[in-house]
Amino acid sequence: MKLRIDALLRRSRWQREAPAKSSQLELDGLLLKRQKQQASFAGEPVELTSIQFRLLWTLAENRHEVLSKPYLYQTVLERAFSRYDRSLDMHLSRVRRKLVDVGMPAERLSTVHGKGYVFV
Repeated sequence: MKLRIDALLRRSRWQREAPAKSSQLELDGLLLKRQKQQASFAGEPVELTSIQFRLLWTLAENRHEVLSKPYLYQTVLERAFSRYDRSLDMHLSRVRRKLVDVGMPAERLSTVHGKGYVFV
């Protein structure tokens, strides 16, 4: 129940703070273009699926904030969280591997055990 309340509060806060969504994010060499769903790191393109791009965008947009798995399931996968479903973990693992392949440090996408994921 607490996770649902946290997710609702987070979504309502985002709507108040940022009514206009940006179309591009740039963070220490990582460039994300929302309209074209393109990602690159240090000029090297990163091929991502649409779900992988949404996951990376959500984490990058909320950098330094731990996002819970239930929240990411709802926001990125657009379905309810199931503790036995490992699809989010697999998507994150693949995004991390693709970013490491182009030179980004693996620890930038971190797992916070028992809480969720964070982009630092």
